[in-house]
Amino acid sequence: MNAFYERLSHFAELIKDASTKERHNYAEYFKVQHPSFPVVSATRSIMPKLVFEDDCPIEMRHRIRHLLKRSFNRIRNKE
Repeated sequence: MNAFYERLSHFAELIKDASTKERHNYAEYFKVQHPSFPVVSATRSIMPKLVFEDDCPIEMRHRIRHLLKRSFNRIRNKE
């Protein structure tokens, strides 16, 4: 698995963990829009786009974006 998909998988894990801890399903509020080109090399700077549902609260959008940035950051903080 290349770096892009490893990071995307890590993002999914973070969303699942946050949903479990806060007892609120974050995945209901957004969709991941995959890049329109194959991601096969030089994946450090590529980040998927998030498309949020209209009823997603602003603070939840910020939290989800933070998790995405954390997953796709070159130097990942491990907790």
